[in-house]
Amino acid sequence: MLILDDVTVLVIGLGTSGVSAAACCASRGAAVTVTDHRPADQLGAGRDALASHSITYALGAQPPDPENFDLIIRSPGVPNDLPVLESARRLDIPVWSEVELAYALCPCPIIAITGTNGKSTTTVLIGELLRAAGRTTHVAGNIGRPFTSALTGMAADDVAVIEVSAGQLENSHRFGPLTSVLTNVRPEHMDLYGWDYYISLKSRVVRNHTADRTTVANYDDDLCRSIAANAPGRVLYFTAHGELPADTEGVFLSGDWITARFDGICRPVARLDRLRVRGATANILAAVAVGLLWGAAVEAVDALIAGYTGREHVIEYVATFDDVAYYNDSKATNPWSVLHAVEAFPDRPVVLITGGKDDKNADFDGLCAAFADRVAHVVTIGETAPRIAAAARQHGYTAVTATHSLEEAVALARRLAVPGHAVLFSPGANSKDMFTDHRTRGELFKQVVERLHASTALFGTAPGSDR
Repeated sequence: MLILDDVTVLVIGLGTSGVSAAACCASRGAAVTVTDHRPADQLGAGRDALASHSITYALGAQPPDPENFDLIIRSPGVPNDLPVLESARRLDIPVWSEVELAYALCPCPIIAITGTNGKSTTTVLIGELLRAAGRTTHVAGNIGRPFTSALTGMAADDVAVIEVSAGQLENSHRFGPLTSVLTNVRPEHMDLYGWDYYISLKSRVVRNHTADRTTVANYDDDLCRSIAANAPGRVLYFTAHGELPADTEGVFLSGDWITARFDGICRPVARLDRLRVRGATANILAAVAVGLLWGAAVEAVDALIAGYTGREHVIEYVATFDDVAYYNDSKATNPWSVLHAVEAFPDRPVVLITGGKDDKNADFDGLCAAFADRVAHVVTIGETAPRIAAAARQHGYTAVTATHSLEEAVALARRLAVPGHAVLFSPGANSKDMFTDHRTRGELFKQVVERLHASTALFGTAPGSDR
């Protein structure tokens, strides 16, 4: 395990993970310097969180000379080609991610979950299944709690369940989970990475696998299957589209049952109709595969599936009135997430509210190709609205209306929806053009829907309705 006594550490970037990394190093005896391009008065809670530690600050200017440090920790939001980082590499000074730092200090086995979409849901479900199996479990990483923050109180027989993003896998060199999960790999963050490099980052989750490690991968995703096939050790697959090949281990759907095949033996795990959440089938199957691998009983799996009601801002049911159901999918920050959400409604047409910040060079072509078969009308908001409309026209779809606010978008969707429809808010982009974060915009959507619901209860129809 890494010893940090008297080690000089430079942490670049005082976001959530940078603050956690700095506190982690300082509490273990390192001499820590933190640097950020923002001045002190713009750091807010970040600097406050480090008040109890002896920290040197280099803020609002050029970072310190890297040759004065033994180790550099780069936060995920910091460009990887900063001159200070390039200089450090030329000097053979290690540049690590916060996840790499935590791995070097972690006393217990690690299950890592990565992919473009579905990481957080899968991570939460795995954590719940391992707790049901009697393991002390620490859920952390990209899900909101930095891995280094979760180290306190960890014991050797615990399990760390860690969500890792592409940005966290960058500068993770020795990171070697005991079990790695690949949910899917789709074009994302193309403003930051080339497609080939993005794939290589995702594949790093299995780069240090050995024969005693296990990869759990989405059989329905060609890239996941390719990465898993080249990973050392055992491979388990999951598929939400029927059965796996007879010679393939994993979890799949067989008739009305979720079924597991381990060591050549098939057994039913839970009835498919126990699922109560739209769009979560693949994530649940991935979690079931990991849970069974780590000793969860079939009864615990069945109980989790029956009791799982979903996550906030992920195809989250809000209300039904006038036989129109409203769903909040504000966590959808790329077009693939939107397509997945739309496909979660095979039983009813969708009025889709979508759009957000145009900062990721996203491709809306695949999403818009699905509009004709699945979407009754598209209501756009935000910076991506013109590109969505243009992509839709390329596919002959013209039922697209632009609005200037989320409130206006919901009101219009309310007028467009007819009984039997679903109104789905799935932005497919970041929130920073109009909102602080995805939670803020999701909460506003829910508030607007609830106000409409209340007015419908009072007056019979929402104000402005054509019905």
